[in-house]
Amino acid sequence: MPVATDLLFQTLRANAEGLSWRPDAVDPDDLAVTAIVLGLAPLLHWRLETWNTTLAARAQVKLAATRQAALAREKAIHAQLAELLTALNARGLTPIVLKGAYLASAVYPAPGLRPMNDIDLLFRPGDLAAAETVLAELGYGAKEKSADAGPGVTKHTRTYRRGGEEARTPNPYLSADTGRTVEPHRSLEESWFGLRVDITPGVWDRSVEVMLAGQRALALSREDNLLHLAVHLTFHLIMGAPSMVQLIDLRFATERWASELNWAKFHRRTLAARAAPFAYAALRLAHETLAAPIPAQVICDLASACSAPLRAQAERLNLADVMRRTQRPPLTRLGQRLKRGLEDRAEAARWAPTLDAKWRVWRTAFAVTRTDTGQIIARRLGLSR
Repeated sequence: MPVATDLLFQTLRANAEGLSWRPDAVDPDDLAVTAIVLGLAPLLHWRLETWNTTLAARAQVKLAATRQAALAREKAIHAQLAELLTALNARGLTPIVLKGAYLASAVYPAPGLRPMNDIDLLFRPGDLAAAETVLAELGYGAKEKSADAGPGVTKHTRTYRRGGEEARTPNPYLSADTGRTVEPHRSLEESWFGLRVDITPGVWDRSVEVMLAGQRALALSREDNLLHLAVHLTFHLIMGAPSMVQLIDLRFATERWASELNWAKFHRRTLAARAAPFAYAALRLAHETLAAPIPAQVICDLASACSAPLRAQAERLNLADVMRRTQRPPLTRLGQRLKRGLEDRAEAARWAPTLDAKWRVWRTAFAVTRTDTGQIIARRLGLSR
């Protein structure tokens, strides 16, 4: 694993009290650029600031500039969220605010530290149509992808963005100029090529009222929120999606909620959702890489709730593996797409708990007309309209 990545995570560990490495152990520019690429530059700047420590001048300027951009971006998201919640509340709609839009102020120690590129809102299924009408009235246009297409994502099938707003930079964490995508969720189900885990049942009854951006909203209970973050992280890793920010979420959430979490409730809800392997993988990883304050007994109990193969699968995850999974090259050729499709299904099948569940994963490979790759092949063969 690159030295810069290893030292970055040493610095961001919950129990770190000062630099544990000599400043000359790494090229400071390399460290700064690594932090920027992984979306962790504002956090590195904050951590060094709390220790009254700086890197070499050029690297320090890069970190400071990125943190200022992140702060401006968070302020823009705050304003966008305020507008959304105001309009929704006026229609009697109160969504559960998910992930970064909630966590940025709820668990992170300072503004601008939690990178985000969208606003995730959970609606009751019966409210979803009304919420989408509000978005349309605010000038948002929808981009839709069927839940039956590609990997079969079901928690949201539409994403909303105001007309004419396109990302102006390859790294979305660096632009404060454009509006963030809004994703109205109908559930918290994670799904990937037939592998499914749904923690939605009961979350509305346990949700809590909060004030965000000066407006009324709801948040998941502490235990539901932590389970959502854990399952979401593990699915990101299964998908090969960028996962560093999601890993950091667990570090700050468990630290902020340490005295409030009811671990017995968390365990019961994890078992009820049949999510033990995913929660175990994520919490174990956060504890080992970032010293997230998770009781050893909690991790041990989750491990005991997993089958031996899934426990072994979870225990293979480490920081180097996270880097390998999430730093994959873009797909530019058909052969690469076919190979990636098989690799994605193989990874999903490894996490499936039963033979039937594994078959649900692999049978998606035969539904070629529902995949982007299948549609590309059909166009090349002249079979599509």
